[in-house]
Amino acid sequence: MVEGLRDVEFCVIDLETTGLNTKKDEIISFASIPVRDMTIHLDEAFYTLIRPEKFRVDSIKYHGITESDLRDAPTFAEVADRIEEVIDDRVIVGYAVWVDVEFLKNAFKKKLKKKLRVERYVDVAEVEAWLIKKRGSAVTFRLDFESLMKIYRVEGFQRHTALGDAFSTAYVFLKQLSQLEDYSVNVIDLVRIGRRMLF
Repeated sequence: MVEGLRDVEFCVIDLETTGLNTKKDEIISFASIPVRDMTIHLDEAFYTLIRPEKFRVDSIKYHGITESDLRDAPTFAEVADRIEEVIDDRVIVGYAVWVDVEFLKNAFKKKLKKKLRVERYVDVAEVEAWLIKKRGSAVTFRLDFESLMKIYRVEGFQRHTALGDAFSTAYVFLKQLSQLEDYSVNVIDLVRIGRRMLF
């Protein structure tokens, strides 16, 4: 039986990193917020700073996290089990989420010699592009996160922090889910719609 959108547990994630190279740069913060039965479960949110092996000072301008902020933070190895637990067997949701998935897979491989299995993930920008087309409009560009926030009238909750962006994304996704139900979209459809195939 194909799962409906209310039968699935989603996990909205966001990361902050030392740079944009998924193979060389490191994760310095991770946030996850569960969404199930059309509800954001903030009481089950998980957030952590992560101490990297190397810190890039120039990345501060994007996330505001300083080297001193990370001095007493756990290493990736120390929080990996918890990260795996919160995303395990859930549909992962995010903005440009394939980047976050690649960062996580590479961190597990490099730091733990372990393969992280993430097979189902959904990009809210791809979902929005699909919804816009269903409404009869053409989309010729990829929507940036600020545009999505404007569409759904989301105020910036600590923008450019993993937890703030995860919450904003969860709010956008919740609004999208209610529209997707109107089109009788199931979870298989959603993963196909929301998975960016061209990297």
